[in-house]
Amino acid sequence: MRMLFPRLPGAGFLPTLILFTLSCQTVGAPVLPRPEPKILPPFSLFQHLETRQSDFRDVKTFARTKIFGKRLNQSFRQVLIARGDDAIRIDTFNLFRQSLGVLISEGGRTFMYDPEKNRIIREPEVWNMMRLIMGSNIDFREYIRVFSGGIPRLTHLKPIAVRLNPDKTFYHLETTDTGTGERVDIEIDAYTLLPKTITRMRGVLELYRVRWYDYRKVGPWDFAHRIVIELRNRDETVTIKYSDPVINHGLGPDVFRFAPVSME
Repeated sequence: MRMLFPRLPGAGFLPTLILFTLSCQTVGAPVLPRPEPKILPPFSLFQHLETRQSDFRDVKTFARTKIFGKRLNQSFRQVLIARGDDAIRIDTFNLFRQSLGVLISEGGRTFMYDPEKNRIIREPEVWNMMRLIMGSNIDFREYIRVFSGGIPRLTHLKPIAVRLNPDKTFYHLETTDTGTGERVDIEIDAYTLLPKTITRMRGVLELYRVRWYDYRKVGPWDFAHRIVIELRNRDETVTIKYSDPVINHGLGPDVFRFAPVSME
């Protein structure tokens, strides 16, 4: 005897529906591995650094700065303005936004404004004033280019050799400063070609090390928003975190000038 089963409404379309559903499922494209970096000639990497550095004419930014060392732990709010590698202005405020002083260096000359006594101080008294305010007298003239992601004294550097680190994530570019004879090692991301670290050596003595972190887009540029300067010979570390940096918008003629006040 043949058993008869009632036909379910739409049952004839079920196999077709299952096949249609399966055929519509997208199969993810395989993720292709990034091409493995290859050794580049030292001059080629160096030329890339020169081209990138020439893109940055000036930078203006709010910053939170921390200076840490032996018996030293200071934090400040700052407004930082840098132009090329010859001029910098740093307005320093305490955490309550009260002005502590204004440092201006241009063309090798450095001055500082003392708001408490409404006076402008020349070198060498500037360094004593900096120590009173910040707990340290850091000569920022050496690092002007660092604040826009550049290499200090790049035009004086001569590329010597390059190698990839063992896991092939960054290039180690060895250079020599033709003016001072010091060795400057530069680490460059092997995939983005962005500078990561520079180390300046005088013989076996490490003078300083700079690290760039937290690259983000600012206009068309990848720009580091956190900079760490390690002063190994002084056992001090300066950490600067940027907020809302502005690049290449031009600077007014009075940015690196003080209003008329008493000068001492």
